[in-house]
Amino acid sequence: MKFQTILLSLALTFLSGCNLTPTPDIMPRLDPSPTPSDSTLPLTCQVTDLNVYINEMDGYCFAYPSRFRLGDGPSDKPDVRGPAIGRSVELVYAMFGVDVMPAATNQTLREQAEIFLRAFSAADPASFTWTQVQVGNEAGLMVEPVPVQLSWRIVFVQHDERLFRLSYWPVDVPEARADLDELTQTTLGSFAFTE
Repeated sequence: MKFQTILLSLALTFLSGCNLTPTPDIMPRLDPSPTPSDSTLPLTCQVTDLNVYINEMDGYCFAYPSRFRLGDGPSDKPDVRGPAIGRSVELVYAMFGVDVMPAATNQTLREQAEIFLRAFSAADPASFTWTQVQVGNEAGLMVEPVPVQLSWRIVFVQHDERLFRLSYWPVDVPEARADLDELTQTTLGSFAFTE
């Protein structure tokens, strides 16, 4: 951690000399496991105190909090959910999923995101909050709140010729907010593309 702090300090000093303003890292990267490993996975997917999901077919991995579990969805699509929240008949869980589809090579990431959002929600995509985030080694877009029954936080990122959609739910349930923020920080902080 000290080494990372020194590198960050040097980078900020360099950038300040260039009259550039660094963009803050909204979702800091996770530290890799301190134990040497012979794994070929990216370091953020080698953490030892978290669960790790690996999707070899679509070429990505991520870590998620140990108190969360994989749901009963198909094995090629992760469905990570937290502990049940509330005591009502319909329980709520902080949830995370990843969808992968071919990217439209003739459209920007923003255009692809807006096309999906117009079909997904009745609200105008211009009314959402759009934030640039780092996903693995790519620039992504985080969009929230996207209202559909309850609201979503969706991250769009393109890697090679594939569009990845990382979905978090529910954004607008106060009791789920801490779990959802922890899930977002952990998964985005560790998400990596495997080659």
